[in-house]
Amino acid sequence: MKFRLAGVLVAALCAGCGSLLDSKLAAPQSYVLRLPAREATTPANSQPAGSVLLQRPHAGPGLDSDRIVLLRSDSRFDFYAASRWAAPAPDMIASFIVDGLRSSGSFSAVFDDTSPYAPKYDLRCTLRRFESDYVASRKTGSGSAPTAFVAFDCTLGRHRDRELLASFAAQGSAVAAADRLNEVVAAFQAAATAAVSELEKRAAAAVANEPRDP
Repeated sequence: MKFRLAGVLVAALCAGCGSLLDSKLAAPQSYVLRLPAREATTPANSQPAGSVLLQRPHAGPGLDSDRIVLLRSDSRFDFYAASRWAAPAPDMIASFIVDGLRSSGSFSAVFDDTSPYAPKYDLRCTLRRFESDYVASRKTGSGSAPTAFVAFDCTLGRHRDRELLASFAAQGSAVAAADRLNEVVAAFQAAATAAVSELEKRAAAAVANEPRDP
């Protein structure tokens, strides 16, 4: 009897394994955000404000993930099926901000938090919004396509004496051209570009009156 039961259990387990291997679920698609190519936003003859280091952004509730977040009601998080960001949202946004600050020309060097070099300034950001919002589109009459929101809360200070120079918010939004994932990702990219552009301007204004390195 024991051997007969063991044979039944093995057969059942093998049947389960076969069903998992033959799963019909689509393989997840990975998406990345790229900052559009552009010219430096500071005059060519101006002197950069020194180096700045961006700490890995802190993520708001539900955002420290590689899942692509959507909102269908004012308080309910959901996720797009079979799709992912290529990295957790804070890491991808950190790369986006670093690229934006480098291309702006406002700072002599821009480091991420893996850098071994001591910067002149420290920049810390909280990723407050990074979602595709269907509720906002309905309220504004934008149709069935969602609105992508990207928002940061930032502090910028001197590294040497920990003096706070500025505390500010930066945000951007963009309505997707259609309720399709490729168009939603394009809206995320447009919203992130707008948010980073505002961050750059606020950071540059915060260090505008700081003494330049010789």
